[in-house]
Amino acid sequence: MVLNAIRNATFKNPFALWGLGLGFAGPLLVLVVPPIRDATGFVSPTDPPTGYPLPKRERRPTSGYED
Repeated sequence: MVLNAIRNATFKNPFALWGLGLGFAGPLLVLVVPPIRDATGFVSPTDPPTGYPLPKRERRPTSGYED
């Protein structure tokens, strides 16, 4: 009787089934994906630079842009 109600609910409201499926898949993927990445030899990309390299010279003040 309970299984029949679940079956009818999946046909009438398929978004509930998809919501539960995706909801359970998230934590499961957290446990499954890192070992697979390690086994395949995946290397994380390097972080992009966070700053711009400044030239190694004296900084001259700008001129000609005063308002």
